[in-house]
Amino acid sequence: MNLKAILNVQGHLLLMLAVVLVFPAGLALYYQESPLAGDLSSTAGFLITAMLSGAGGYLLKKYLPIGFESFRGREGFVIVALSWILIPLFGALPFYLTGVCDSFTDAFFESMSGFTTTGATIFSDLSNLSHSLLFWRNLTQWLGGMGIIMLILAVFPELGIGSFHLFKAEVPGGTTVERIQPRLAETAKILWKTYVILTVAETLFLYMGGMSLFDAVCHSFSTVSTGGFSPYNENLAHFESWYLHGVVVLFMFLSGMNFTLHYHLFHGEVRSVLKNPELRVYTSTLAFCVGLSTLWLWDHTTGVPLLVLLEQSLFTVLSINTTTGFTTVDYNLWPVPLKFLLVVLMMVGGCSGSTSGGIKSIRLIILFKIIHRELARLIHPRAVIHVHVGGKPVGADHLLNAVALTTLFATFASLSFLLMMFLGVEPETAGSATFATLSVSGPGLAEVGPSGNYAHIPLAGKWVLIANMLLGRLEMFSVILLFLPMTWRK
Repeated sequence: MNLKAILNVQGHLLLMLAVVLVFPAGLALYYQESPLAGDLSSTAGFLITAMLSGAGGYLLKKYLPIGFESFRGREGFVIVALSWILIPLFGALPFYLTGVCDSFTDAFFESMSGFTTTGATIFSDLSNLSHSLLFWRNLTQWLGGMGIIMLILAVFPELGIGSFHLFKAEVPGGTTVERIQPRLAETAKILWKTYVILTVAETLFLYMGGMSLFDAVCHSFSTVSTGGFSPYNENLAHFESWYLHGVVVLFMFLSGMNFTLHYHLFHGEVRSVLKNPELRVYTSTLAFCVGLSTLWLWDHTTGVPLLVLLEQSLFTVLSINTTTGFTTVDYNLWPVPLKFLLVVLMMVGGCSGSTSGGIKSIRLIILFKIIHRELARLIHPRAVIHVHVGGKPVGADHLLNAVALTTLFATFASLSFLLMMFLGVEPETAGSATFATLSVSGPGLAEVGPSGNYAHIPLAGKWVLIANMLLGRLEMFSVILLFLPMTWRK
């Protein structure tokens, strides 16, 4: 195990984080934010964090040469897993130093929720937070959406850490995502450029619809990253505008798509994009569930126009399926079958190579194809039957990945649910909190629903959910590898 290489990359990440922290610090200065009684100001909190991050990054970079001559796949997975622990740890410091979080556990929970784009919050009243801290919450989601390792590949291509293992470990659905260019650094640049273009475009549309520039930027960060943090307690319900909700719906849909499809669209390859099987399943699932939800609500609701119910269903279904977690209505009040449908959509998630969480549509396609193959083998036991998706054969590695990840998801969901119940959390809250954090969706049902938060969860339960967020964002494997002896053997 090349520990020098691993720690050197952590140093580059910390240096980059120190630069990023200057932006919320500058915003704190601009708004002349006052500190809470007995605590540091937002400016001081961000600057101290930036200095600690910068100093740690400089020492790791300078005194631990990277030595990539022995860089292998397992180093790649360890780099990704450690990075996603280290960066949220530093990202939690502004929340803790400024006193808005009473404990470091709460601060780390909020930071991990941000960077993993989960959107679960421990804050019951966001009006107590300064502009700079609100901005930092949304910025953590934007940084984590496309991936902090993907960012360092794009910014520091001279590191030479273009291992496909990094790509597989960090990009959601990485084993099923195509490289746009032969060199991974070029692929990272293209994906980040696409990400920035979508963010800027949404910011402009929201600003033209009447949002302040601050609100437009914050909500764009959370939409394109499918994170769901908002500067307001009411979330998107704060804005009673069909236009603004419509813009967010459009960009949630686009962010739930595979980002390589955006690249192909920009190059005029519309026909190949429309033929993409995962996009077809993603779109069909959304259309069916929106129609079903609208009709069910119409049948069980009186005095609400059908068009309003359609808008509420469209926004909620899309927000949950893309694991964004924005809300305009309290779906805790919906009929039980619809709440169950939302939990299923939460687990499914969007497309591979998007910023959404969940199992991903492509893996469900592969699982159904595997089931169909096994049924066909019962009838034709001597037949050689291959699994095809979109007319192309699916390799054995992808088949195993789909089965293994789905099994791991179910296993960790069951264990987490039992642990939360053991800690005294009531069943509906425990179950939905488990699924919401493993699928990095954010709001769940009952006490962690749209009108609630995670502040009341027991201390040990918060650490269970923190682990879930990390497992869900990195799709299990890289985190598990950290705890296997074979990873660390020479």
